[in-house]
Amino acid sequence: MLVRHKHSDDADVAVYLGDPSFGYRASRVLRRTWIDYQEKRSRRSGGKVVCGLTDPRADLLRDVGPEISEADVINIHKVEHFVDLPALLRHLPPSKPVVVTLHDLSPITGGCDYPGSCCRFQAACGCCPIMDSRRAGDYSHRIFRMKETAYSRPSPGRLAFVANSFWSGDKARLSALTKGRRIEVIHYGLDQTVYSSEKRREARQALGVGAEELVLLFAAHDLGWPHKGGRYLRDALMNVRCQRPIRLLTMGAGHFQVGSGYRHTHFGQVESDELQALLYRAADVFIIPSLEEAFGQAALEAIACGAVVAGFNVGGISDIVKCDLNGLLVERQDTQALSEAIQKLLDGDALRHRWQSFCETWVGDHFSYSKNAAAYVALYDSLLNVELRNQDLKRRDLQTSL
Repeated sequence: MLVRHKHSDDADVAVYLGDPSFGYRASRVLRRTWIDYQEKRSRRSGGKVVCGLTDPRADLLRDVGPEISEADVINIHKVEHFVDLPALLRHLPPSKPVVVTLHDLSPITGGCDYPGSCCRFQAACGCCPIMDSRRAGDYSHRIFRMKETAYSRPSPGRLAFVANSFWSGDKARLSALTKGRRIEVIHYGLDQTVYSSEKRREARQALGVGAEELVLLFAAHDLGWPHKGGRYLRDALMNVRCQRPIRLLTMGAGHFQVGSGYRHTHFGQVESDELQALLYRAADVFIIPSLEEAFGQAALEAIACGAVVAGFNVGGISDIVKCDLNGLLVERQDTQALSEAIQKLLDGDALRHRWQSFCETWVGDHFSYSKNAAAYVALYDSLLNVELRNQDLKRRDLQTSL
């Protein structure tokens, strides 16, 4: 594994440092400045700063070192501002198998993580609504063309895209960037030695949660991001009423303001998996009011720790949360329905406990590390053996014609 930032002592994980020479570092600074300038321009729409576009070029990894050239398969994950994708694929031999894993939709768009209602990625982007642009040849179109050229480098049958949910897989099939390319859906795996439903009572005690309290949990990388749906959750919580006291726990960067009637504890950003699991275990109901989610990892972690889920039926969340099995999903932006779902889960102790008892089994059956790894190994093998498979198909065609 080749990374920009390393957070473990695993010997199989290498940090890419690049060339320390002055000339290389100077060119990096100039390139990064230019890319940053273009990206910042894309983050303004109608006078407001919004999530902008991400350039597939980068200032760091632009060449092919031994870690890459000697690899059997190149699997590209979330590499913005680290790997120069056009340069990397240009320097690879066409026969080198390449897998692009989608953690959002940016690999198959003109730079946006989530296109929303925009369908321009199905053709060539341009006239980007994020930029409030009316030009067909704008920055999003240039990014799209860069990716189009980059993805044309691997030989047919040597490039595959992996979506993390059926929703993102469907979106990938619509993109003009994936035309004629292989698309697979492989769900994320989860470490159930960390995220498990064991010691839920001890978790509540460790956090100072009273025995009679009902616990709601809202977590996101940044609670203030509009697509995480904080404003809709706030509206929904205004209509939730219970005889027992309700404690709201929140986890993530930013702030979340809730109305009166809730004991609210905010934990900020929690980097430790163990501490995250502790919060999930303490929750009766995990709420995911996101407006867009390629997968919904937080919901999966919560279910693995024995919490049932209430949220909007968007993106990959429906792959994880199954109504009447481990949670309730309602129509996007319907705060009244979300409020009713939360109320039902809080009021129905027997229902909630029955679903909670099934949560860990559901995760193990569908989102285990072993299942995830086996799917990737099968994909890698098929890409490595594509020439043998093509030869076999030609031989069969020849035998049929004879």
